[in-house]
Amino acid sequence: MPERLVYQAYRFLWTMVDWLYPPVCGGCEEKGERWCEACNRRSQVIVPPVCPVCGQPQAEEVLCRRCRQAPPAYTALRSWAIFGNQVRNAVHRLKYKGDLGIGEVLSRPLITGLRQYGWVVDLIVPVPLGLARLAERGYNQAALLAWPMALALGISYRPKSLCRVRETRSQVGLKLAERQENVQGAFSARREWVAGKTVLVVDDVTTSGSTLNACAAALLEAGASAVYGLTLARAAWEPAQAPVAA
Repeated sequence: MPERLVYQAYRFLWTMVDWLYPPVCGGCEEKGERWCEACNRRSQVIVPPVCPVCGQPQAEEVLCRRCRQAPPAYTALRSWAIFGNQVRNAVHRLKYKGDLGIGEVLSRPLITGLRQYGWVVDLIVPVPLGLARLAERGYNQAALLAWPMALALGISYRPKSLCRVRETRSQVGLKLAERQENVQGAFSARREWVAGKTVLVVDDVTTSGSTLNACAAALLEAGASAVYGLTLARAAWEPAQAPVAA
């Protein structure tokens, strides 16, 4: 499928920025590229078999125990790579060091993945940040992944279709039940934009899938017909916390 002109222009703008301000690799900090081929090769790309719903890597392409016991609100969730080593470094640079160009370059495998999954999507939205965190960071890292996807694929992009209605604490270090409680009811969706639509929610990292599930629940409550989730990375659970699902 040929790239859309608007997406080509977006990539060209980042190429111009790279000429003016030579980048460093988000994974290894070598000069010359925002994401080098060596780091790309070292990334642990997730391939089947996975749980067909939550996307958790496993030995067989069957529903994992958690999805059988408590089916999530989203139809399916997938991630490009394991959150470790070079991918972790890149996400941290994107998220905490203002390295915005990483969002464009690492949206590319997500674009490829979405084409391969065959999901028919009407609307793309990023997981929204709370107002305090957005003010502190100045940007939403999930939006830097989601917007190029919408440009490349010609899918409507309405980030304000989904909003965070209360501040939540970081999910880092929380157990499954704590993660679910932390984000329960934290999101709201605008019915006039999502009703009857199949929505793709994009984020940088998923661990338990609790945030994506809470987003999906809000979108479905507002009338969305189905919700899919796509993230750049998937963080592994500690065995004592959740051995079988995302």
